[in-house]
Parts: sequence; structure tokens; C-alpha cells
Amino acid sequence: MFIGKYDKSVIVTYLGILSAMIGMYLVLGYSTPKLTGAIICLMISGVCDMFDGKVARSINNRTNYDINYGIQVDSLADMVSFIIFPIVILYGLMKELDISVLNYIAIPIFTLFTVCGISRLAFFNVSSTMDEGKVDYYTGLPVTSTAIIFPAMYLLKYVLEYKLFVSIYLFTFLVISFLMIFRFKLKKPKKNSWYIICSSLALIMSIILLLLKVSKWYMIELLKVILMKKNLIY
Repeated sequence: MFIGKYDKSVIVTYLGILSAMIGMYLVLGYSTPKLTGAIICLMISGVCDMFDGKVARSINNRTNYDINYGIQVDSLADMVSFIIFPIVILYGLMKELDISVLNYIAIPIFTLFTVCGISRLAFFNVSSTMDEGKVDYYTGLPVTSTAIIFPAMYLLKYVLEYKLFVSIYLFTFLVISFLMIFRFKLKKPKKNSWYIICSSLALIMSIILLLLKVSKWYMIELLKVILMKKNLIY
């Protein structure tokens, strides 16, 4: 009745897309972007992408169509979750800063990042259909690395002056753009250990971000109480 596949072979991929959509709404759907929540959604999308292939491979008797469809839908999902979504998060950071000059710098960087990401994903798709046997390395930096790099970079927000933090965050887009299309080999980690490490890292960073968010809110509320008491005294 419907085109496409909607079974468990791609359901984890679609869950990653759902997380990305929620994260983008947290940035674009509020006058003040909910950036901490968006960053956590980015990591959830990364975890989903890490496990979707494992779930698909657990299905017996997959046809060539099933395999190729999975490759294509995973790549398209990566475009949304790890190229467009990080750009939306950076837009939210710049919106908070509200410095017009950064907008003119950001547009060419956004474009470069998108073009490099598309090129990397297209290269991956073609290579996946042509390679014979198991490949033990990546060529170029995978786009999914943004689900680790940008959340780690976001932690700098709490230790750097905000303008400097956004500038470094923006520069990171340039570096990643170059690495995605630069021809170098990156050895693939062992699957089982990689699942544990990345899932644990995402959980730890999510907890740290939530604790920092709560402590910041608590300090602001405490400051309000102190100022109110001073006004009452005077």
C-alpha cells in the first residue's frame, strides 16, 4: 500500500529523526532557544544512528533491496540529524548572542558545511554499494561525528566568555567541513566497545549539561531573591 519500509530494520533510524525534529523545535519554536535540550537530542540521534545498523543486521534473509534501502534512508537521515540539525543549533547560539556581523560570516560557513556533508554522504553511499567485503576504516570524517564533537564543544559555554565560545564553535564547523572531505583513513573502532563507550559518553554529557543548567537556574533565582530582599530593606 505504501512505498518505503517501516519495519524494525529502519525504525531506530526513524527514532533518530524524531529526536532531531524535537531538538530543532526546541531551538526554533521558542523565543529563547532551549539549547541544552537540543544538544541532548543531537546525542540521542547519534546513539540511534549507532544502533540502527546493528538492528538491521540482526534480521535474517535481508534482500539486496532491503540492504540498499537501509543505506539510502540512513544517509538521508544523517543529512537531517548531523548536518541540518547542528546548523540549527548554531543558529540558536548566534540568536542568543545577537551580533549581526556573525550572520555574514555564518552564511558561507553554513553553506560550506552543508556541501561538504552532502559530498561525504554521497561518497559513503557509492562506496557502500561498490565495496566488497568488510571495510575496517572510514575515508574522511563521518558526519555522525558531529553528535559527539558539538556536544563536547557546547560544554565550553560554561567556562568561556560567550562571544569567544560562539566564535570557537563557528570555527569548529570549518574544521569539520574540511575533515569530512579530506581523503584520510580513520580506523573503525570495535563495534561492541564503541557502543558502550559512546552510549556512556552521551549519558554522562547529558547529565553534566542538565546539572549545569539546573545550577545556573538556581543561581539566577537565588540572585533574584537576594536583590528582592535588598529592595525590601531599603
